[in-house]
Amino acid sequence: MQKNILVIGGNSLIGQEVIKLSNSEGDNVIATSRSTIDLPLKNFIQLDPNEDLSGLDALPDSIDALLYCPGSISLKSIQRMDISDIREDFRINVEGAFNIIKKVLPNLKKDNGASVVFISSVAANSGMTFHSSIATSKAALEGFARSLASELAPRVAINCVAPSLTNTPMAEHLLDNEKKLQSSQERHPLNAIGDPVKVAKVIYNLFSAKEDWITGQTISIDGGLSSLR
Repeated sequence: MQKNILVIGGNSLIGQEVIKLSNSEGDNVIATSRSTIDLPLKNFIQLDPNEDLSGLDALPDSIDALLYCPGSISLKSIQRMDISDIREDFRINVEGAFNIIKKVLPNLKKDNGASVVFISSVAANSGMTFHSSIATSKAALEGFARSLASELAPRVAINCVAPSLTNTPMAEHLLDNEKKLQSSQERHPLNAIGDPVKVAKVIYNLFSAKEDWITGQTISIDGGLSSLR
């Protein structure tokens, strides 16, 4: 059955792959981004989740699935970090998600309810050098998601996916030579880094989380990094 799917931050590579997959399934996709998206889209809204959200007033009455994609990779030692780094990561990852949920909650609760997916990070629950800022905001996002899952049940299911390092433009500086790539691959038990197409498939499956009896969960997509040694 066709779903009304809202993708926030659709210009990210994972967001784009989710849009492509949703389109191939015949869904009605509404995508937003601060910049234009180089994909064929019938419904595009240019907006920043922390600014004016009036563009979302034209959404369909009922939204079946929501993906919040905006994220950041801010890797610094505590000596180099400033409180502004923490605040910026929190603004992007948590405040934006809060703003969007508040805005579209009536749409999510209509008809048969909805499934919401937030993108977290393997760093939220695994101590990783230089990741304290991003880990702080993503851990907060996971806590926000679990609390909302309890509050909004049974109308809305809310889950997170937590990828490890994935081959996207945001991670390009961590993978920009063969030595870095090989080192990153070898850190993962499955000897590979993340593929945005595969992450998108997991996310798309979670668009049916409410029907599939899944809520309040964080699904790790990390090649075993968070749990295997």
